[in-house]
Amino acid sequence: MNIADKEKQIFPKVFKSYNSLQLSIQLFEDFLDDTKSSVSGDYYRARKLLKEGDGAFQEALKNAKKLLGPMPEYATDEYRIWREEFLHKYNVLTKCTELQECQAELTADEVLIQLMPHEEIDALLQLHFQTQQEGKRRLENIKVRIILDKLHQMITHANELQKQALIKHQSSLKELRDSAGQG
Repeated sequence: MNIADKEKQIFPKVFKSYNSLQLSIQLFEDFLDDTKSSVSGDYYRARKLLKEGDGAFQEALKNAKKLLGPMPEYATDEYRIWREEFLHKYNVLTKCTELQECQAELTADEVLIQLMPHEEIDALLQLHFQTQQEGKRRLENIKVRIILDKLHQMITHANELQKQALIKHQSSLKELRDSAGQG
């Protein structure tokens, strides 16, 4: 099959999203911190990084749905084999069946430990363990669900910070206009 592994991997998009969002959050927090000097450039850079992080998240989500979602009816046997090999080769699926097994596996996972501390992995596992086994969901996909949930939380946090930063930015622009008008 001519599908390039690099193009279909979930994790590079995850790390691109994570790194962009993490820097965006830091820049917004610094911009909002009155004890630090902030410049408009940081505000605009943080917005750009938020947009990049969200875009990479959307791509990772799309790839996750393709790789982990239901197999299309028209899929060839070759594609089915490639998909299974790919998911195992890149350690996308979990092997656990019980909560304690999942905790041990996920807190030792090399991708997850780069994205969040053990406590956060445990908290998200507790949150999703039961629901990940209901309906059409499969427990083996919980790692990707935890990763995507973490990124979604970061996007939500960055959007809240952006709203606060916009208010501060508009206020500082108004002060500059007012002071220029008086001078």
